[in-house]
Amino acid sequence: MKNISRLIIAAFAITAFFAACSKVDNLHKLDPLPVYQEGISPVLNSSTNTVAPALADSNNNVVSFSWTNPKYANDSSTTKYVLEIDSTGGNFLNAASVTVKGVLDTFLTGKQINAILLSYGYAVGVAKEIDVRVVSSYANNNERYMSNTVKITATPVADPSKLTGSATSV
Repeated sequence: MKNISRLIIAAFAITAFFAACSKVDNLHKLDPLPVYQEGISPVLNSSTNTVAPALADSNNNVVSFSWTNPKYANDSSTTKYVLEIDSTGGNFLNAASVTVKGVLDTFLTGKQINAILLSYGYAVGVAKEIDVRVVSSYANNNERYMSNTVKITATPVADPSKLTGSATSV
C-alpha cells in the first residue's frame, strides 16, 4: 500500500512537471496590445430656449435634449449620459441630474422641470436662467466628457401638490 501511494505521487509529480514545462512564453508577446481611440465631447442641443410649463403640462414633455455620439470604443448601448441642470453661475456644483443609458436624447416633463426650478428656490412666475449640460462616460464613469452648456430661460409655476402651512409655529 505504501508503494502504491508513492507511485501515484510520483506519477502526479511527473505529469505536473511536464504540463508546467509546455507553457507558452508570455514574456515575449508577438501581437501588440490593441490601442483604442479616445472619445470626443458630445454637443448638446435643446428643443427650446424658453420653458414656462403650465399645470396642464405636468405630464407632457416640455423640453427635449439631444446630443452627438461621443464615439467611445464600446457598444454605444452601454454608454452612460448624465444630463445636469443647475442655476446659471452655479458651475454644476448642486446640479439636478437625469441619467440615461445608450440613447442620444431625453426629455423633461413639466412636472420634472418645475420641481427642479422650485428646488432652487426660484419665485413662482419669475423667469430665471438655468444651465444644462450632458456628461458622457463609460458605464463605470471612466473617460468622462462634458458637453457644451445650453442656457434656458425657465419660469416655475405654483405646484398645488406641495403642502404649505399658513402658521410658522404651533
